[in-house]
Amino acid sequence: MRRRRSLVGTMATTAVVVGTAKVVGGAMDGKANQQAAAQQQAAAQQQQVADLEAQQVELAAQQEALAAQQAAAQQAAAAPAQDSLDAQLVQIQKLSVMKDQGLLTEEEFTAKKKQILGL
Repeated sequence: MRRRRSLVGTMATTAVVVGTAKVVGGAMDGKANQQAAAQQQAAAQQQQVADLEAQQVELAAQQEALAAQQAAAQQAAAAPAQDSLDAQLVQIQKLSVMKDQGLLTEEEFTAKKKQILGL
């Protein structure tokens, strides 16, 4: 003969099975949530790295532009100095010609040369 379970026994067994399923399902949900959180954190870190790399590229470009500006400024400053030296040389050469022609004495030539050179 077969024994039939009582209604209370069947309900108790069902409650145990459902409770176990909830606990196991909850544990799985927790692991899935942890994995999703870890993926989000990894994505955020990757974005931060990409942002930092973009900032480094931008900074390098700014430094390069600044170096080019400084080089241009140095060249611009050197050009007038060279022009000034050229002008002084031309004046001294003219004075030398005047001295050679007898229009200036050696003392006058030396004095004017010192004056041009700022000595």
